[in-house]
Amino acid sequence: MFNQSFAKNLFLFGSVAGVVCFLYCFVLDVMGIIPLSGKLFPSNLFVLVAMILAVKNYRKHNPDAILHFWEGLVVSVLTASIAAVLLALLMYVYFATAHGQSLIQVFIKQALVEYAGGKAQIVKETNEAYYNSLIAGIKAISPSSIAWSEIKQRPLIAILPSIMISLYFRRQYVK
Repeated sequence: MFNQSFAKNLFLFGSVAGVVCFLYCFVLDVMGIIPLSGKLFPSNLFVLVAMILAVKNYRKHNPDAILHFWEGLVVSVLTASIAAVLLALLMYVYFATAHGQSLIQVFIKQALVEYAGGKAQIVKETNEAYYNSLIAGIKAISPSSIAWSEIKQRPLIAILPSIMISLYFRRQYVK
């Protein structure tokens, strides 16, 4: 089912996507924007482009240019997973530095101020225990928690686009 270009495509396009996502994080930092939370979401576009290119290239290198739905799905999800692992590793190293630790502390202070302002609404919609657990979670942000959230979230975000990419690039057998 999978040919020789399977692993090559996964690692090539996944690695490129992971590095480009990290460069996006670095550019945000240089611009004075703390590269945490929702500010990294646009970097998913880089992963999406890498998934599309990986599936397209994989199908191109099939002997008869045929791609099964499951092949495309696996190639695109694993490409996103490799990008997530590489990005998580790079972000862990980056946020473990003194500069990265200061960014985390500034982010935590800003988030605590923001949530303190909305405490009444949060408690009204949920309860005091939820608010306290939310604050505790914010205070516990560390380089490892940032890395783990990348590893857990990016592949999940990539599932629906992977299905669409696989459906688009699949081809049926022609006799």
